[in-house]
Amino acid sequence: MAYQKLQTQRAIAVIPNDSGTVIPSPGDEILNGTSDAAAPSAANILDDASGGFLSKVQPGAVVYNTTDSTTATVTGVISDTKLTVSANIFAAGSKAFKIYSTRGSEGPVLYVGTGGTVIMKTVGGDTVTLVNVPDASFLPIMTSVVVATGTTASNILGLW
Repeated sequence: MAYQKLQTQRAIAVIPNDSGTVIPSPGDEILNGTSDAAAPSAANILDDASGGFLSKVQPGAVVYNTTDSTTATVTGVISDTKLTVSANIFAAGSKAFKIYSTRGSEGPVLYVGTGGTVIMKTVGGDTVTLVNVPDASFLPIMTSVVVATGTTASNILGLW
């Protein structure tokens, strides 16, 4: 009897969101750091005095706030130390972040640690709702986004 064999090389914690921010490939990380401790100069801004944004970051890149498990998309590069992002994920206080290019992401398959409902958008653009997904399940569907609203499953990993 044939069986499906899933072998992956890379993994990333998936942060469900309602903004359509895609799941980045961990191999596409271009920058990481910590946002400045003071409140950002305006909403939807990432300030980081250590910089490096001008030479590495382009609009469309994905930002993971790894302190709060939130995500957004870069909408603009203001300066070497300041980005605009699609959601206000950097309120007052230092927040660790990672920035990923999305140019190489074909969309991962998913591993669901804690079961429930998973609402996803496939790389083909379809919205799919999977109900009663058991704990410790693999979902062999190439996924671009896990939608936050309605998703009750947790501890989701994207696997490449």
